[in-house]
Amino acid sequence: MAGLRVVKGNHGPQVYPEAIPEVDLVVIQRDFPRFWRDYKKVVKLAREYGKPVIYDLDDLLVEIPEKHSHKADYSGEMLTMLYAILDADMITASSPFLQAYLAELNPNTKLVHNYLNDRLWGLGRKKEPQGDGSRITIGYMGGQTHQQDLEYIKDVLLNVFKKYPEIVRYKFWGTHPPRELLDLPFSDFDPINQEDYAQFANYFSLQECDVFIAPLVDNEFNRAKSSIKFLEYSIHGSPGVYSDLPPYETIIEHGINGFLADNLNDWESHLVTLIENPALREQIGAAAQQTVKDGWLLSSNAHQLKEAYLLALDERGEYYLVEDNFRNLKSILSRAEKYQSNLEDSLYAAENQLTEIHNSRSWNMLKKIQRIRLKIFPKR
Repeated sequence: MAGLRVVKGNHGPQVYPEAIPEVDLVVIQRDFPRFWRDYKKVVKLAREYGKPVIYDLDDLLVEIPEKHSHKADYSGEMLTMLYAILDADMITASSPFLQAYLAELNPNTKLVHNYLNDRLWGLGRKKEPQGDGSRITIGYMGGQTHQQDLEYIKDVLLNVFKKYPEIVRYKFWGTHPPRELLDLPFSDFDPINQEDYAQFANYFSLQECDVFIAPLVDNEFNRAKSSIKFLEYSIHGSPGVYSDLPPYETIIEHGINGFLADNLNDWESHLVTLIENPALREQIGAAAQQTVKDGWLLSSNAHQLKEAYLLALDERGEYYLVEDNFRNLKSILSRAEKYQSNLEDSLYAAENQLTEIHNSRSWNMLKKIQRIRLKIFPKR
């Protein structure tokens, strides 16, 4: 849509740096720097051929909270991602909060919002108010990393069901809900498991829901998220209740195209309001869908990405941070990364040795002797 030709630089773990001389700029995304040798090879070639390197991020991966389900996946790779942030000629970030955070590390950080790809998502019909007695579906869609967010409002959802057991049902897509919610009557869970975004968009655009929810635990990682969930929800013409945090504060007019909840009392109050007012559900859902149509479709905004990339090309060979503290920080990170790499190699070798010991005949004999010893001389 932006009029750019994309040359794939990798297919899974296989990287093709030989494509770099033929392109105008190089874009890396998310956690690619964790593949340190490939990352360094790509950047080295890009520098040799004078190609700007753009680092694209839509999550604050260097601030993953301790209770995040993927914390272990990224904690050992934060140094490499920090290095890439410092090393990039330009960074594109998908939210104002994320842009502000990354700009502290690399001032050449540009805001390029996430938009709804209208080639993939059909503009859903406006939902008609349902007659009295029909069940109202309250739905949540998210990846497997959002269990903590659902846990945050679990008691609210349980209370709402107690108030309206005859008319409320819950539907969860992707994130496995807390057991207490899944055990409720008329509660449904669809794991989805579609990694291809086009297939997911085609599937989810056909789902029906009366009220969507988007809870977020308040931390820096969640504050840096984009408003993409609002876009994916609102395309259905359904209203939603959202956490009153930066991802949604900039796009939602409270009470007009959605509700913002600052605390658990707000969550329950706003859900009750939507449950009891079918006409209001219709009104807010239509306004939310119109918000997406008016300003958040990719076909109308793809030029922003092209403009950022052209800016990177204009600055090629000219924009390099040369401040002493920047150079020093890169040097420290580089040394720390080498130390980490050596430590991982050492741990890998030690693990192999331990595996050999664990599988040895001598170790099995020692375990038997230990069991006999404990029978003869119990602990304490």
